[in-house]
Amino acid sequence: MSMRLLRDRVRLIHDAWIAALGHGLARRMLVWIVCISATAALVATSVQLFFDYRRDVSALEEGMRYIEQSQLPGLADAAWNFNVASMQVQLDGIGRSPWVSGATIHYGPSQSAELSTGHVDPHAARFFDYVLRRNGAVVGKITIAANLQTLYERTMERIVIVLCTQIVKSLITSVSILLLVSWMITRHLTQMADFANAYSPGGTFRPFVLRRSPLPRQDELSVLVDRLNDAYARIEKAHEFEVRHNEILSGEVALRTAELRAAHQTLAKLAVTDKLTGVLNRLGLDAAFQEALAQADAQGRPLAVILADIDEFKSVNDQHGHLVGDSLLREFAAVLAAGLRESDILARWGGEEFLILCPDTGLEQAAHLAGHLRQVIQAHSFASVGAKTSSFGVAVWCPGESTDELMKRADDALYRAKKDGRNRVCLEAR
Repeated sequence: MSMRLLRDRVRLIHDAWIAALGHGLARRMLVWIVCISATAALVATSVQLFFDYRRDVSALEEGMRYIEQSQLPGLADAAWNFNVASMQVQLDGIGRSPWVSGATIHYGPSQSAELSTGHVDPHAARFFDYVLRRNGAVVGKITIAANLQTLYERTMERIVIVLCTQIVKSLITSVSILLLVSWMITRHLTQMADFANAYSPGGTFRPFVLRRSPLPRQDELSVLVDRLNDAYARIEKAHEFEVRHNEILSGEVALRTAELRAAHQTLAKLAVTDKLTGVLNRLGLDAAFQEALAQADAQGRPLAVILADIDEFKSVNDQHGHLVGDSLLREFAAVLAAGLRESDILARWGGEEFLILCPDTGLEQAAHLAGHLRQVIQAHSFASVGAKTSSFGVAVWCPGESTDELMKRADDALYRAKKDGRNRVCLEAR
């Protein structure tokens, strides 16, 4: 074997090992192979140990039957004759059985006398009780404690041997299968993935070639490589067409985008603007209200609201009609907007009521602003109806309360302004 061929073989082995340990697919395959092998080994071990344990239990029961048939008759004779020495000898003989850890015999009148051998644990897992009879009479009772330690030791030895054997077999099988799959499949898939990751449409396209031994092969991987190269060749052609097509469409897209942006801005403004007065509507007010509350809460700044209402507005509609009423509302909103500060926000609350949001404004400042607006409205001559007055309710937001609670206090203040004679400013009740 030449040195070049030897280096190629070493490099292939190195690549397979790196593929086996360094990629997610190989690791998952190893985990699955080990799990399946371990499960099969565990099942086989469990079945084998179960039958071995059953054989040991049968041997234990057979040993007890032997004691019952061969040794208990002599023990019954000794108990009949009250030969304590003979009973002790025979009892010791029973205790020397590998399946017996200890035994106790009760004999005599009412079985009140007792002899023991070995160790009799009252909490032992298994006992065998036998009645001793002689000439049809009960002469005693013997309790034999089974020696399960021998049974357990045999079982544990088998578990250790079988599990170690199965683990070694599973690991060898799993690693062998993993290396084989990595050698033949995974590392080549990794090469294809690297090629796909490095591919960029519009660059110089070079067909993909698998890095493996130069022996001629025509297998599934070769077919996959051919299809991969065909697919990327088609992508190159499609990319060229797309570039030409995009150049044609780019101008149209830019033009339509500008038109859509302008239309969207117009629609967005219309969505939050009151159609009659041109100020914010309830939808726009809700967004402005939430933003103002969030800033006030985050910065610890005050936030005041002023609720303004045109006095005797219903009489205007009744005497002059709704067109005049609409004209009054538009002019009223314009006068209010002209008297506000730059930071204040004006919105139509509903009907002839208007709401003014006053960020970073306390109750005293808001009351002063409301008083100024009331004087401006009173001094203004409206084109349709001449002089009109207005009423104002002022409230300041308390940390933690909702917009509904704040507006309830402002509305109550406005109601008191109306009730106390109109054309006045009332502050929230504290």
